[in-house]
Amino acid sequence: MIIIFWFVFYIPINLLASDFPDIFGCFCEGGIITGRLESKDKVITIDGKRIRVSEEGDFIFAFGRKFKEAITISINGESKKYEIEDKTYKKEIIRGLPSRKVEPKKEDIKKIQSDQKKIKLTKTVGETKKLFGKTFLIPVDGRISGVYGSQRILNSKPRSTHKGIDIAAPKGTKIYAPSNGRIILIEEDMFFTGKTVIIDHGMGLISIFAHLNDIYIRPGQLVEKGMEVGEVGMSGRATGPHLHWGVYLENISVDPMALLKFKFTN
Repeated sequence: MIIIFWFVFYIPINLLASDFPDIFGCFCEGGIITGRLESKDKVITIDGKRIRVSEEGDFIFAFGRKFKEAITISINGESKKYEIEDKTYKKEIIRGLPSRKVEPKKEDIKKIQSDQKKIKLTKTVGETKKLFGKTFLIPVDGRISGVYGSQRILNSKPRSTHKGIDIAAPKGTKIYAPSNGRIILIEEDMFFTGKTVIIDHGMGLISIFAHLNDIYIRPGQLVEKGMEVGEVGMSGRATGPHLHWGVYLENISVDPMALLKFKFTN
């Protein structure tokens, strides 16, 4: 006679199914994270603040230049704690800038305020769906000459921290779209940034290209990753030809290098 023993294993329901999706990106100062919920009706909060979810279920969150040690992410009541990697920031001393670009005259203020207003408007959510893809590419083949988050000393004058990276390259070097997006601003002569292009990558994420020599695209145009958008120059406040690449999630500045090091969801 053969005796068969049946064993029944009971697995807690929270181990069988979890509300937590895969989260991609950098849990670090200046980083961003993204993920996709199975349903847009699910509620995601970070440290108690509800996060916007797109029609497709995508969410995105950015950590600024200085951030606390950890955050708690909750999805439909299930919570996880994540530590945030801190960074050490450099001091960058830049000399040889035109004095008027460091200490503007009274007649320059109106122009500066107009430029700032235009840029501020681009930092609101335009394309609500995610346009950017899994990876970002560096928009110019060149040397990193300025890093994100550094304290800048311009002509011996302390100024705000650097909200992007600078890539030095010869004048005329091609600039490429780092990921998919829509052109939402083109300006030929901003006071500080000169010829300027802003790309909306969706969900409030934008790229700002500054100091261009020439611009190839037009407002409203959809661009794909790797498409030529312009040329390196030194328009605006610059001591030599380079591209300033700034990235923002709405009003929070993001380290562009964090976009280059990690993959994101489709």
